[in-house]
Parts: sequence; structure tokens; C-alpha cells
Amino acid sequence: MTSQIAKRFVAGTALGMSMLFGANVAIADDALSTDQKAEIEGVIEQYLLENPDVLLRAIQNVQTWQAAEQSRQQAEAIVPVWDALVADSTVPSIGPVDAPVTVIEFFDYHCGYCKRAFDGVKEIVENSDGKVRTLFIEFPILREESTLAARAALAAAKQGKYMETHEAFMTNRGLLDQDRINELAAGAGVDVDQMLEDMKAPEITGMIAQYSAMARAVGISGTPAFLINGTMVSGADMDRVNALVDAGLKDAS
Repeated sequence: MTSQIAKRFVAGTALGMSMLFGANVAIADDALSTDQKAEIEGVIEQYLLENPDVLLRAIQNVQTWQAAEQSRQQAEAIVPVWDALVADSTVPSIGPVDAPVTVIEFFDYHCGYCKRAFDGVKEIVENSDGKVRTLFIEFPILREESTLAARAALAAAKQGKYMETHEAFMTNRGLLDQDRINELAAGAGVDVDQMLEDMKAPEITGMIAQYSAMARAVGISGTPAFLINGTMVSGADMDRVNALVDAGLKDAS
């Protein structure tokens, strides 16, 4: 361990004590002369150099606290986003509104991991016996064509064809440019001319912007990301998603 690391730790310790104990520490600190402060810091520094395990434990404790604090802040941020999405009837979803378990997925149609998770998401819907509601949140972040596809899917929802379009886009293995979007949408039974008109609607622009803001608010920066009854799962970890779904169903039984 270097002396510089120990000095930084001493400074950090002093700051932490000030935050924890407030004015009393500040008053005590002011009462010490420069020489006294230097002497105390030297003693602490020497102790840490001779006992590096103390510093390591302190660092670990700080890291543990930081992780717990981040989790707490994220959990607090999720609550209003969760409540807003679950209550919003315009959000594309499948399953009963009063289902005991709700799954919210943030995805991008050009995300390979989202495509990999798609079959697992379908299985949850198909095997839930009406006890799981799944909400699909367009979060186009990978390329411009992702936004085109998101607009098209939300426009198809106006025709009652969201799920058909969603599956067509998710199972597509190439670029979703406008021509391919039109082709897939037509195959899903969508009136393409109406879809193209609806894609321009300010309402759809607003939905995508709102979903993006919500994702950022809860710390989502990549896809897929899931919220299962308010608990976050980042990435295509379907084992974790399924475990949380099963736990929710067990709690509700």
C-alpha cells in the first residue's frame, strides 16, 4: 500500500466523519493546531500502512454501502414509473389488468438479446393461464431504423395488430428499414397505408419520448430490461425473469 493511498483514505475518513457527526467534528477540528492535525494524520497513516487489512475492510464496507444505496435509489425511482405504466391503457400489453404478476419489458427491435429473449417472453404469456400481464415498452436506442419500427408497431396497435406486428419484427433477422417494415406489417394483417399515416402522429412521438424518459429515470441504458412486479432485471436473463414470475405467482396463490 502506498503512502498516497493512505493519505487519501485519511482525507476521506475526515470527510465521512464530518458528514456523520456534523458540527461537533468541525468544532473539534477547528480546535486543533496545524501541528496537532499533522501528528494525528501521521499516526493514522502509519497505522494503515502497518495494517492494510483495515483499509481493505473499510473500502469493502464503503462499496457495500454504495451498492445498497444505489439499489435503494433505483427502487424509489421505479415506483412512479411502474405505477404510471401499469395504469396506462395505451401501453401495448397482453394478459388481464388484474393479473397477480406483471412483467414490463423495455426493448429495441434491432437488439439481438431482445430477440433471444423473445421466445421466453412468449412462453411466459402462453403458459401463465391468465395470471401474468406483460407490457411491451418501445425503447429504440440502437439505430434510426429502431425508431421507425417502434413507430410502426405503435401505429399497428391502433388497428389492434400490435402483437402480430411485434412478433413479426422480433423474429425478423435483417434490417428493419421502411420497406421491410411495410412488408412485415402487411403480412401481419396491418393496413400499411393507415399505418404510415399514423406513424407521423404526435401521439406516437410523445409515447416514445415518454418511454425513453421513464427508462432513463430508473437507470435503464440498454435492452432488454425487465421489471417484474417492480423488481429490475437487466439483460436477457430469462432464468432470473422466470424465477421472479414464479415467486410472484407463488405469493399470489
